[in-house]
Amino acid sequence: MTPQDRVRAVARRTIEKYLAVSAGEQVVILVDTVTSPSIPKALSEAVRTVGAEPVVIMIDPRRTSGEDLPKSVLDAIVASNVVISACSRSPYHSSLKPLAQEAGVRGALNSPPHESGWSDGAMQYDFLELRAPAARLREILTGGSTAHVTAPNGTDITMSITDRTAVGWLSGIAQNRCETMAWPGGEVSLPPVEGTAVGQVVVEVAMTDVGGIVQPIHWTVDKGEVTEIKGGEEADRLRAIIAGVPNALNIGELGIGINPEARLVDDITEAKKRQGTAHIAMGDSANGYGGNVNCDLHLDGLVPDVTIRIDGELVVDAGVARF
Repeated sequence: MTPQDRVRAVARRTIEKYLAVSAGEQVVILVDTVTSPSIPKALSEAVRTVGAEPVVIMIDPRRTSGEDLPKSVLDAIVASNVVISACSRSPYHSSLKPLAQEAGVRGALNSPPHESGWSDGAMQYDFLELRAPAARLREILTGGSTAHVTAPNGTDITMSITDRTAVGWLSGIAQNRCETMAWPGGEVSLPPVEGTAVGQVVVEVAMTDVGGIVQPIHWTVDKGEVTEIKGGEEADRLRAIIAGVPNALNIGELGIGINPEARLVDDITEAKKRQGTAHIAMGDSANGYGGNVNCDLHLDGLVPDVTIRIDGELVVDAGVARF
């Protein structure tokens, strides 16, 4: 099969199995000028095949992930039944999520913008196979009080997760009203309690809006915020992105990857879903996610080969799942 054939096959699976789109429904496909044209084309074809109506909306890339979409775009989405976003800047941690859920819209609020992210790697895995491990991990995290994340690269951070409900466990499946998730399927996450994260985080491989990382970015974290950023050119880019943005230093998420087909590529959308990795985010933890900090940014930083303990019990051991 050619890459385009694989994209079409995955698009059909997403529409028919993961979203269960039915005849007469309206599906908004949101892309930006960076998105590979083969993606909205394949999705539109798959939508038409089941008798539903595709509505493709193209926008200019947002300045950062988490920045709100234009009101006209939001109006179109909340008037639809299903939304699929494949933009180069993720709107997942913007007002899109709570507005979509309030309107009863279901769908994928973030997915790979490049053809290779659909033709290879994590999108090729059957997300239905992830439901059981995702549910187990969701139960562990939701019932936990303290998370401790370490890695060989020097990451060593603890945070309270008391009374926080894990999300992301839908793992790429949204068949019912108000269900929203991200593609590729393959993570369970939650926002830590504000002001509790402390330690060191070393980000490798990829980070939201920063891109691929050659020289690791070192964060020092205290009282729930990043107090120091060290590294090379990528660290400079991160400092420039967050400059002057209120609440951008907040530790807003702990996510755990569970997809065995996800690749360690410079696109964080896929890399953070890789089994045995964690991602820790700076910025927003609200907007329907469960935390209390609003920010125009939500920046995931990847930490590979993690060991994660919840209340002292091993959940991930040197990159190997124990749940």
